[in-house]
Amino acid sequence: MNYETKTMEVPVMIADRVQALIDAFEAKEKFNHERKAVVNNLLSMDNLDCEMAVYSLPQGELVDTLRFVYELSGTNNKFIKNILTQTRENPTKALSDAQRSSAKSLLFNLINDPSVVSAMKEL
Repeated sequence: MNYETKTMEVPVMIADRVQALIDAFEAKEKFNHERKAVVNNLLSMDNLDCEMAVYSLPQGELVDTLRFVYELSGTNNKFIKNILTQTRENPTKALSDAQRSSAKSLLFNLINDPSVVSAMKEL
């Protein structure tokens, strides 16, 4: 079978937008792949090791993992949503000690939630 490829000229603005969408998709897939590896690693640990690993995460990785697990769990936790919004709007600003502690606790609880465990098995 021979396939014939035809090319056509498209306006630069459209081509740039399509490329931006492709780049965003690839970045999202890379993010999901990295977070999936982190969450699988946490799920493979016993509860004490998992809790210690979660509590030792730096802020950037904590927020990224929390975002991934939050989307996976399908919960609608207002506190998590506020933390994610705050870090998205100002990624260089450090979370307060109370926010960081609560985020780590919520991440640990979400990781052990049955909906997240089953969703991870489906990925």
